[in-house]
Amino acid sequence: MKGKRYIWAFIAAAILAVGCTIEPLLHVRHAIRVLVNVLWKAEVYPEGIKPTGVSLYIFRDNNFYRRHTTASVDSCTMKLDPGEYKLYMITQSPEEFGQMEFLNMESFDSACVRLVETKSKWYTRADGGAVVGNPEEMTVGMSDNFEISGEMIEEYMKSLVEAGPAGEDSTTRYYTIKVPVNPKSIISQYWISIYSDNADLLRGVRASTTGMARSYNLTKDITGDEECVQIISDWKLVIDDPISRVGHLDGIVTTFGFPRGELPSPDRNPELNVATLLADNITTENYVFFVGKDITLEEPNEGYRHLYRLILGSVEAPVMHPPDVRPIDDSSGFDASVDDWQPGEDVIVDM
Repeated sequence: MKGKRYIWAFIAAAILAVGCTIEPLLHVRHAIRVLVNVLWKAEVYPEGIKPTGVSLYIFRDNNFYRRHTTASVDSCTMKLDPGEYKLYMITQSPEEFGQMEFLNMESFDSACVRLVETKSKWYTRADGGAVVGNPEEMTVGMSDNFEISGEMIEEYMKSLVEAGPAGEDSTTRYYTIKVPVNPKSIISQYWISIYSDNADLLRGVRASTTGMARSYNLTKDITGDEECVQIISDWKLVIDDPISRVGHLDGIVTTFGFPRGELPSPDRNPELNVATLLADNITTENYVFFVGKDITLEEPNEGYRHLYRLILGSVEAPVMHPPDVRPIDDSSGFDASVDDWQPGEDVIVDM
């Protein structure tokens, strides 16, 4: 009886030992180490400043698999189960963008980013779509399809066995698939210049532009159908001819561009609405320019997808003609952010 007890004890120990040996292999055989290389180009990010993080949306066998957010912006490593994969990447994470909302992110074909509607104290027109903020800098990249097969799993497990007990923790024995991702900016700029006489009397300016794209499809690299109105609040005044008092307003805004992937064309007829406050701090004027035939596409600045350019008038032929008012004593010159003033009656200028 004592001998039988020894035999059963030996068998139990053997089973326990086999179980401890097999379990790590059963655990690791379902996943392979995948290295995602994010291949940045200098023109993708302004002034060489990379984002502080990226988010990967991973799809397995055409179904959403998982999201992976990391601060490793040049490359990151994940373990993935066997299957056929594709992924797309966005800079940062959706929670970090204040002016944009992210929709259908778990659908590869329908994932999109959309500008959040905002309120304006002075913009009252309702025929151009929702009034929105300006998009923040953002890049998107996609991988080619890649596969993790049974043969890869077998080779991976074989390398672990050859490495011995430390194989599972070895960084040199992993079977690694490199998946390159080339991010591109989805954000463009719209730069507007408007020439005016009596330019030294301009104190404040407000503007909006209709016919802009509100959304961007992240994996199809095209703007959506929905149109919106974008506010242009970043302006500066440049005096071109002090003697004749002619100068121009420069305004620039970030944008997704035009809806449906459209490019500048005479067939498009967006409106540029401009309200000005003059140096007497009383007189206001409101202009409406129809600018479809005047917008051009130019070489983009570093870090942007496109540069849309609009120039209205010239030093010789300004398009704004403010009256020659008397400045108030405490007027401090041009200030694009002047508050608490209302635009006057609309003055339609046929362009």
